[in-house]
Amino acid sequence: MSKAVRYDYGTSLCSVQENRKLIIEDCDPDTINTELRAANFVREGSKFVKKRPRLRTRSGRNTDTDALQVLSVRLVGDTLHVKPSDIVGIVRLVPGMSVQVEPKVDWEHVIQMLLTVYDIDRTQSYYGVPLDELVSSGIESARIIAILAINYVRGVRTIRREGFIRDLNIHRRNGFEGLGSIDVEQTLMNHATGNPAPTWVETQVEYANPVNSAIHMAGKLLLRLLQQDQDGHQHPRQDVLLSMVHQEVERMEELGIQSSQKQIGGYRRLSLQDLPRQRHYYRRAFHTAQSILSSTLLGQAGGGPEELLVDYALSMNILFQDYSNRILNRKIEALRRIDYLDQLSGVKCKPEPLIYPFAGNADARHQPDHLLTDGEETLAVLDSKYYREGKNPANDSGSRSRMFAYAYLTETDRMAFLCPQYRNVRLPVQHTGAEIEVVSPDGDFTCEDYEDGIRKYILETLAISYPELHVFEATTDAHLSLSGVSEEALSEVHDTNGPFSISNPATFADRVIAAIAFASYGPNKPELENQGRWTKSRIKEACAKTDEEDHPKYPQHETTCVPIYDPGGNDDHGTVTLHFLKSDQEGTSVSTEGPFPLM
Repeated sequence: MSKAVRYDYGTSLCSVQENRKLIIEDCDPDTINTELRAANFVREGSKFVKKRPRLRTRSGRNTDTDALQVLSVRLVGDTLHVKPSDIVGIVRLVPGMSVQVEPKVDWEHVIQMLLTVYDIDRTQSYYGVPLDELVSSGIESARIIAILAINYVRGVRTIRREGFIRDLNIHRRNGFEGLGSIDVEQTLMNHATGNPAPTWVETQVEYANPVNSAIHMAGKLLLRLLQQDQDGHQHPRQDVLLSMVHQEVERMEELGIQSSQKQIGGYRRLSLQDLPRQRHYYRRAFHTAQSILSSTLLGQAGGGPEELLVDYALSMNILFQDYSNRILNRKIEALRRIDYLDQLSGVKCKPEPLIYPFAGNADARHQPDHLLTDGEETLAVLDSKYYREGKNPANDSGSRSRMFAYAYLTETDRMAFLCPQYRNVRLPVQHTGAEIEVVSPDGDFTCEDYEDGIRKYILETLAISYPELHVFEATTDAHLSLSGVSEEALSEVHDTNGPFSISNPATFADRVIAAIAFASYGPNKPELENQGRWTKSRIKEACAKTDEEDHPKYPQHETTCVPIYDPGGNDDHGTVTLHFLKSDQEGTSVSTEGPFPLM
């Protein structure tokens, strides 16, 4: 158990890692209860708790009772024992004191997860502030707020330029004074009936709608976040950002756009599907607004519903799960782009799908974090586990039992726990063909290593059904090297009379060496010993290889070969690896021979 972190009462900012204990000393027992309530804590038995609504509510859950606990506090004598959950960020403890809850992983990677989930390109520069400068080691949570402010202003300015969503309300009125146009037909009818007053057609523009209100509410919350004075935790351009956000919020209010804290749940439930298709330019402002609304704790501070007490916090469990789901789908899409046989059109990774174990009973359900499917078939079930460093989720009875239940109900034998801080390990399940894999970086957590681990797992899982993917993946890391053949020809990879035929091994070997010699990334033939004859011999031998019963290992009427050249395969001239694809009644299998060095 980690040692508790101690601070004196009155310290403006106390820092503690998530799930560790914080002790505040020298409190006044007579006033501390009132101060906690002023900071939006609620008493539950012997402790005070601060909660926030869930970012996403699973079906069947009550949004009022199923909130996430941010901090729990117990008064022990003149000390406060504070226990953060997995929520990270800055949370108000009592007036004048805040707790900065630090994540288990570096802030740099938390921000990269955040940008990934909200689909913000971290390599771009917005209004002269490069995001790469903000995504740096040791970054403070105030800079996340700066990122949100930058994108909020840019998004709202784009909407102002293109036009806010609006409703046009048309009213007709009789009178000698009016605004708008005159309905000539109705006016003539009025004259015919003895009424000389013209009929005016007045159009009123109404900008009040849920989407505009959600963006307005996000602006108000962002202003509160920017106004909070945390010594030493301000972005250097915070005053400028505050002014820019304030200006955009005022301009929306001039159009009659307002928002209410009471509708915050409805604002959070909005999605891009609620926008008209032609309003695609709302995307940045909408994504940023949802980020702000989903990362904020709200509560009334005694001054009416419009007076807000706002804390900045992110649920790391939820963020890690959303980040994992986004990366899973990105890796599937990346493999789909190199699937020259168009086999992956039905592959999806479903987030939190509902699984009903009993027909006709919707009250009993299971809900894994991620389900990898191909049409109606489940390929793998995955759960995100934001556990502490060194904890194996497979050793946790509850997590393990739920995983087995998911696998049984979805009829799959592939299971995976996605963890930030364990190590990559495979765990075969005894007496079955099933396996649990823990997907995690082997060293310190980085987003790059974690994403690479997910890519390998997705590739391995899909390659069970589609083994050609291993070959296609190899062409992205090195070079397809066969004279007269480009990567587009991989759509004919199974044609034994096509470009990858090995019916004449000698000719095939010549084509491999010729492609390398004429490529810009390969050595010229004169640089090779005997013009590459040693490597040609190895290629011909591999094509003619036999099995233990002296039968051809790669029958020419069933087998094709994709040669891959890696210039960095050795210190001399690189290496050639042969990928043989054999198709028979049992399906397709992929075998490799090599790598053979170019001498």
